[in-house]
Order: sequence, then structure tokens, then C-alpha cells
Amino acid sequence: MISPSRFLLIPAVIYCCFLSCSRQNSPTPDTLPAPAGDLPVIGVLKQLIDSGDRFSGAAARRKMQQLRPIAMAAGDKGQGLYYYLEGRQQWFADSNKAAATSYRRMLPNTPFDSSRLIDLYVFQQMGLIRIDLQQKIDDSTFSRIYHLLELAQQFKYPELYRIYDLAAEIHFRYGVYDKAQTYTDKAIAGYPNKKDYYYMSYLMEAQSRIAERQHNYQRALHYEDSALRLALKQPDSIRIATVYAALGVLSEKMGDRKKGHQLMVQAFHIKERLNKVSFREYVNYGQMFMEEKDFPKAIYYINKAADMAREPENAGNLSAAYSSLYNIYYENGDYKKAVQYLDSASNMSLTEMEEQQLKKVMELQAINELKEQQHKTLDISRQYNNQAIILRQQRIILFIFGILLLAGVALTIVLIRQRKLRTLQHSTALEQRLLRSQMEPHFIFNTLAVLQSFIRHDEKEKSVKYLNKFARLLRLNLENSRHNLVQLHQEVEALENYLSLQAIRFEHAFDYEVHPIEGCEDMDVFIPPMLMQPFVENAIQHGMRNLPYKGHISITLQLRNALLHCVIEDNGLGIVEESSPEKNSLSGIITQERLKILSKQTGKLASIAVTDKKDKGGQGVKVTLIIPTQRQK
Repeated sequence: MISPSRFLLIPAVIYCCFLSCSRQNSPTPDTLPAPAGDLPVIGVLKQLIDSGDRFSGAAARRKMQQLRPIAMAAGDKGQGLYYYLEGRQQWFADSNKAAATSYRRMLPNTPFDSSRLIDLYVFQQMGLIRIDLQQKIDDSTFSRIYHLLELAQQFKYPELYRIYDLAAEIHFRYGVYDKAQTYTDKAIAGYPNKKDYYYMSYLMEAQSRIAERQHNYQRALHYEDSALRLALKQPDSIRIATVYAALGVLSEKMGDRKKGHQLMVQAFHIKERLNKVSFREYVNYGQMFMEEKDFPKAIYYINKAADMAREPENAGNLSAAYSSLYNIYYENGDYKKAVQYLDSASNMSLTEMEEQQLKKVMELQAINELKEQQHKTLDISRQYNNQAIILRQQRIILFIFGILLLAGVALTIVLIRQRKLRTLQHSTALEQRLLRSQMEPHFIFNTLAVLQSFIRHDEKEKSVKYLNKFARLLRLNLENSRHNLVQLHQEVEALENYLSLQAIRFEHAFDYEVHPIEGCEDMDVFIPPMLMQPFVENAIQHGMRNLPYKGHISITLQLRNALLHCVIEDNGLGIVEESSPEKNSLSGIITQERLKILSKQTGKLASIAVTDKKDKGGQGVKVTLIIPTQRQK
């Protein structure tokens, strides 16, 4: 039998396929924009750029061939816009390397005139960022998009909505849905043509996707209905099919499976009528009928997918189609055919593996042959040059040889040092991440012992509260240890949970105060995790033990010019009475190293100061940390 969880994936896959249909399916020639004949080529190119995903496929390629000679004669801007369109066509065709090459050709080799060519720079950077999004999203991705926003605002770039749209997509893929919502709202507000029903429908659907990820299906349905109303006002049938598919998925998630399937069938028929159904959509459509136990239709559409895969002899797609046919026949009880298709799927899978291996081998052979040819050419050139130089000026040869030798030795030394430095930095980063992910074993053991005591004395309410705080602290520590930067309010929450648990564990031998920055929950202020916790732990472990009076720990946070000033004070025994420094030096040394590295990375002040308050007639220890922060706008 086929696993029910496998069926649950079918609507989601169909949804993804329909959402990407405008990239995967080329529009017919009559859907392409038809700019006026008297419009300058730059205006024509901008119209085609504004057409978005609709300008793709065979008709788009023919149009590009017609425009090339005119665009190449239109100066830097015309050439740059043409190369952007060329790169986008290659990106639609999944030729990322070729697309990146076209994008890099957009700007002239002469010094960049940002006031005149700001639009080319924006298009270029957006194209390169979209290529990188297919591989990963990390800190550099956010840095690049924020830099692009700042630059566009600085030069008053009139089409900021394009960058807002890309920023929304980045945050959506990264899972920061509130930011994705914010940037989508900005894109809608900044889009000048509210009667462009195609793009407005796309933006409404983006709103719906965000709400769906937040499990607010009613709001998602509201936005999707708006997207449908807008889509029906424009002629592009693929856009309408996309909205129908999304509405189908939402209906299924809201419990109306019948309506969901009807909408997805409606979307499929639109694309089938336009001959725009992809291999994956045929497979998903067939699997939907298999879910409904309509095996003849399921077999029909999976066979259509298999026929499509046979034309270019795509072994991977054939393997997927045969696997689906195996599942259908197995579910239908026709085990003989099921076994036949299982064998075919296995054979195609092996063929796909062989093709991939052969492709890799051919690539390696081509690279090796190219390197060998380069070496031969270089050897011939060197021999000729050496002979000519020897005949003319032997002394100059010796002098140059000596310089090259010294330069080679110097370069080798520099490379070796850089490699050692990278290895050391990598080792330090791993060590820091390991330390951040650790929690004192005695603290965990004693915390569980306290919890056990509550349970033994049937103190259910205390047990639940205590367990919730402990679980929250563990979760925060594990989550924060995976990231180089965390939001300030998350770090404060972890500290408060830790102090609360320790206070209970030490039977309230001390109290504590945390003075956070007012409104820090709404700030996008980021700091490295677990910088303050080791000093709070030292204050508890070595300052609060065996006190003849009530202990007190105070944590005060202030933000000054992007620098977080953190003061940790206690009224404990002080530095002299603490245990041997060797026992606690490791966390202090690691923290100092982290602050040192952070200062180099940000170019901002980072420091730590530990003061025994006895020197000034007080009691306890005062630790002052200055931590550079980062913001995300």
C-alpha cells in the first residue's frame, strides 16, 4: 500500500509547480508585449523587463535576436538592459552560469557612473542575487540586499518596488515571514501601475503565501481571492491557472478536499488547453487521480508524462514516471505490471546514475585536456621567450629569475600563513560554537533533581512552570548555538530563564534584576549568542555560595551608537574568594577571543572589563561588556 503521507505531499507539489509555471512555461507569441514601433529601443527593453516571467520561451528568444543589433548600437544603457534580458532568459532555462556571465557584462569597463547607470547596477545585482538564492541564503545575502536598498534610496531610484519584491522573497525563503510581509506591502505601495492586473495579482498571491506559511488560512484565502479577481481582469491564462491551483491547495488545507481537487483540475485543464503542461504537472495530476482511486485516468496522465520524458530521453524523469506507474498498478492489485514498472524504474534510475557519472567523467576529461593544452602552450611560449632573452641579455634574465624566485618564495610564505590563519579561524569558530552549545552538567542534573522533588511532593503547578522554563532555556540555547547572531531579546529571554532556574535551584539564596532596553522586542538588534551567560554563571557559582546575607545579581543593558553596553554586578564574595582562576579562565579567554574577532569583523569597539568592587569599598564583582551590534532593516 502507498503511504498516506505520500498522498499528502501531492497537493503541495502541485502548488509549487503551478507557482513556478511562469518560469517553466513559455507564453505564446500573442501574449508577449507589443511595444509601439516608434518607441526607442531602451523603452522597448524596459517594457520587456516589466513583462516579467511572461517574456520567456521561443517567442522571447526570437524577439531578442531581432533586438540585439539595435540594442548593441544604443550605448551603455541599451547594451546593459539587453544583457539583463539575455541573462534572465538563461536563468529561466536553468543555465545559471551563462546567466551570471550575461549579468556581469551589463556594466561598461569604464569607471561606473552611478548617477547615470544606477538602474543597470540594480538590475545586475538583483539578477546575481536571484542566482545565488538557488544555492543558499546566509548573512551575505541579507547584506547584499540591504546594501542595494540603501544605494537605491541614496540615488532616489524610482523603481524601489523591484528591490522590495526581491527582499520579500529572500525573507520568505528564510522563514522570516513578518519581514516578508513588510517588504511585500512596500512593493505594493510603491508599484506605480495599479492597473497592471498581472503583477498586482502576483503580489496578492505573495501575500497569500506568507499568510499560509503562518497557518492563517482565512487570511490566505482572502488574498488569493483578490489575486483571482485581478487575474481574471488580464488576458494571461497561465496566471489564472496559477491562482486556481493555489486556491485548490488552500481549500484542501481548510478541509474542503472536493473543492480543492476541482480547482486544481480547472487549473490543469487551462494549461493543457494551451499545451503548457510540464512533466511534473502530468505526474502530479495522475497521482491526484490515484488518490481518488480513479486508476484509468491516473495511468493515462502518468503515461503522458512518460511520453514527454522519452522525447529527450530523460532517464531521471522516466524513472519517476515508472515509479508512479508501479504505485498505481500495485494499489490497483495488478502486481504483474507493478513489478514490470518497478524493474523499468530501477533500470532508468541506474541509467540516470550512469549518465551523471559519464557526464562528470567527460567534464573532468575536458578540464584535464584544457589544462594539458594550456601547459603545452605555456611551455612553448616560455621556451621561445627564454631563448630570445638569453641571446639578447643574459644578465637581465638572471636578474629577473632572481626576482621571480624571491617573489615565489614570498608568495609561498604568504599562502602558507594565510592557510594556517584560515585553519586557526575555522578551529576557533568550531570551538566557540561547541562552547555555545554546551550547558553546565551540574546545572542540568540539579535542575532535574529540583523538578523531581516538585513531582514527588505533588506540586503540579510548580512542576509545570519549572519544566516550561527549563525546556524553553534548552531550546533557546540549542537554537542560538546554531547561529552566529541572534536577536537581543532572545538572548535576554535566555538569561532570564537561566537566572530563574538557578534562583529556584539555590532555594532563593539570591534575587536578580534584568534591566533590558525598552522596546527591544521590536528592535532588529543582533549580537553573538552566549557572550553574557558565562559571567552570570560565574556570579552565581562563585559569588552566591555560602553567603551570610541575601545575594543579588543585577544585569543592565544600554544601546549607545550601535554598541551594547552590558553591566553584570553582584554583591557576592568577590574575586579573591573565588575558586582557582584556572577553572574559570577558559570561558573568559574564549569570550575575549570572540570579542576580538567581532571587533575586527565589524570595525567597532568590543571590550570586557572585570572589577572587584572591594577596591572601591563595595562588595562583589562588576563585569562590563561592550558588544558591537548589527541591525536588519
